[in-house]
Amino acid sequence: MMARCLVIGLTVALLGAAQPSAPAEAAFLKGEKALAANKLDDAAAAYRKALDATPNWAPAINGLGSVLFKKGQSVEAIALFKSATEADPDFKLAWFNLGYAARKSGDFATAARAYERYTQLDSNDPDGFYGLGESYRQLGEPAKAITAYETYVSREKRPSEQKWVEKAREQVTALRAQTAAPAAAPPAAPAPAVAVVATPAPAASPAAGPAVAPAPLIPASQLNRNLSITRARDGDALMKERRYREATFAYLDAVHADPFNTEALFKLGNALAVLGYYAQAVEYWSRAAGSTQDAAIRQSALDNVAKAQGRIAQQGGSPQAQGVAPGFGPLADTTRTQARGAYEQGVQRIQARDYAGALQSLTQAIQLEPTLAVAFIARGSAYIGLRRYAEAAVDYEYALRLAPDMASPLYGLGESYRMLGRSAEARASYERYATSTAKDVRPELQAEARQNAERLR
Repeated sequence: MMARCLVIGLTVALLGAAQPSAPAEAAFLKGEKALAANKLDDAAAAYRKALDATPNWAPAINGLGSVLFKKGQSVEAIALFKSATEADPDFKLAWFNLGYAARKSGDFATAARAYERYTQLDSNDPDGFYGLGESYRQLGEPAKAITAYETYVSREKRPSEQKWVEKAREQVTALRAQTAAPAAAPPAAPAPAVAVVATPAPAASPAAGPAVAPAPLIPASQLNRNLSITRARDGDALMKERRYREATFAYLDAVHADPFNTEALFKLGNALAVLGYYAQAVEYWSRAAGSTQDAAIRQSALDNVAKAQGRIAQQGGSPQAQGVAPGFGPLADTTRTQARGAYEQGVQRIQARDYAGALQSLTQAIQLEPTLAVAFIARGSAYIGLRRYAEAAVDYEYALRLAPDMASPLYGLGESYRMLGRSAEARASYERYATSTAKDVRPELQAEARQNAERLR
């Protein structure tokens, strides 16, 4: 049950579920076979071919989401699963996949909503109720979790799944005891693996030690420690891959979920320092020092603060102050040059309406420089040219995460959402673009954005 394969694909239709053409069905079947054989690149190519033949066809989007999830690209996969459910709100598998992927990514609220809908569509499948119970348990809603687990136990008859029946019963017992017992003090934050960011010899530390920022006063009931731990682990994996900016987002998520997570605070400081944001790194290292009783951890954080303050005094606290491109981290100049060349080639191909060629060039640019926001924006435009709106939306959303001060992704999201039939989101994106003061705003597009937003009211 827990290893259920995420298969079948999807896209969003403007008026009801899209009906596939014969070429789309043939490509889709190839994608299904490749996915079953774990030939992920072949599967992705086949699903995209199906979408070329029938844009916004729900099963093909869902299939592409399944490929990305298996590749570890959870954010992109979840976005596609959401688009799949919007394309065809009665497509059961997309709801199940959305619930499963969101739960495994620590987004238990999205998971619970997805499992709720799935169990409405298929009340005979016990798997949905187990996922629903797990999601509600992680959200701290024991009564709903108990109901879901008990429904699972009553409907799960497969001999191979009885271990999960026992697990569900154990959870019910624990939840009943938890709700009957008085509230316990929250557990202490896990001890972090201390790692001091290596920097050149800093200037002498100030005579007075740095001010230590106290941890925010937030009720324990508002914390989500499980999500915080999960996202911190995601950050660790991204740091190992040298995907420093994405790691920063993961650690930020961890800190937002649990501001008392010393390990996440410490590692967020590390990631920011690697990217050259020393002033922000100081803030999080100071918070880490103020959130722990461990003298060694506190001293390591303060040592990092002193080093960063020395760097700030010499060069400034941000990449912009140092006169370099923001947020790219260590990247060879030759690699960056190749990435920018591929990006320029992609833009030229878009201008020539060679969208397939542009897609190839821009994907190469992103592979060379994974934090190049403008490449994601341009690739979104290529996807729109190919009428692959769900994938375009994913790229524009990710570009906004990389460069929240840019406006271009907002207009692209408005176009993508409009073509996907997501009118409220399209209007909101157009309105944000129309009122933006970002440097990349174009007045003629602002006028169009206002008109499009008004039409969608």
